Amino acid sequence: MSLTRLVARPLLASAFIVDGVDAALRPAGHVARFKKVAPAMERAGLPPVLTADATMLTRAVGVISALSGLMLATGRNPRSAALTLAVINIPLTIVNNPAWTARSAAERKEQLSGLLRGAGIAGGLLLAAADLAGRPSLSWRFANAKDQRAELREVRTTLKQRYKS
Repeated sequence: MSLTRLVARPLLASAFIVDGVDAALRPAGHVARFKKVAPAMERAGLPPVLTADATMLTRAVGVISALSGLMLATGRNPRSAALTLAVINIPLTIVNNPAWTARSAAERKEQLSGLLRGAGIAGGLLLAAADLAGRPSLSWRFANAKDQRAELREVRTTLKQRYKS
């Protein structure tokens, strides 16, 4: 593993680990932020979430976030962990930065900054999910193996023709 990956993965995962543990152990603050945006989510067509369900959902997402963060930080299935965190990051960023509820220009600017920060983190997570650690992709390996087999057939045919005559 390169030094960059060794440092970058834990740094990228650290916020998810800390926030995930907090959401799993102390969901009240997370649920309160969720309840602020729940009416807007219902208007957008998402099913309503009851208070008990919001707490359970918060804890479940917290556990998933913390475990995926630990997996990314330690290099265990880092691509799957990064993709899971990227998917979780989208609704979390929206819930934590509801720019449409801002009452002042300064608050709106802060919320938009948070949305952009979350989008940037999602971009980093998607890069981590696509990172093959220097190995070629599966599709390249299949194409390369196919090309090698075709080349071997061609060489065999040439050799058979040369030594037959």
